[in-house]
Amino acid sequence: MSSDPLESIGVDAESLRIGIVAARFNHRYVDSLLDKTLRTLDEAGVPEANIETLRAPGAFETPYLAGMLATSGEFDAVIVLAVVIAGDTNHHEVLAQSTADALLRVSRETEVPVINGIITVNTAQQAEARCIGGLNRGREFAIAALEMADLKVQLVRRLDEIFSQDSAENPKGKAEWDAYFDDNGEEEPWKS
Repeated sequence: MSSDPLESIGVDAESLRIGIVAARFNHRYVDSLLDKTLRTLDEAGVPEANIETLRAPGAFETPYLAGMLATSGEFDAVIVLAVVIAGDTNHHEVLAQSTADALLRVSRETEVPVINGIITVNTAQQAEARCIGGLNRGREFAIAALEMADLKVQLVRRLDEIFSQDSAENPKGKAEWDAYFDDNGEEEPWKS
């Protein structure tokens, strides 16, 4: 991970709804990430009532809960927070890769941005620096979620306009859009 901080571009966050899934395992680190994430969302103007936080036993269980929150249609973005520290085996690598793949799949299938805030490190000192120390990853995950949620809202609005203008004057209406996808929702580039 880069040590360069992600800077906020400033979005109107008052109407955004954010779901958070935070693991309980390595709770000292995750609780610090969660606190920094919640403070950043508050500072950006997200009302407390627009944030829902669920706790998962560990990192491996987070994609399931993220998928449930995203599928509900109640959230503009979901943030997943967990910390995985290397042990004597490569289990941490398997866990990091499988959860990253699962979270990406949730995001694509639900069309809700899922921010992968699962920090995978080799040592407790690295976890300390990223979660409690000077590298404020919780803030960065919140900023990423706000930006992606704002983009999602804008793009959904654009698609709604396209779908509502399905007529002879608008060849890019819903019928043409639907024809671009097959029955499984997968793109058929040869149709473009």
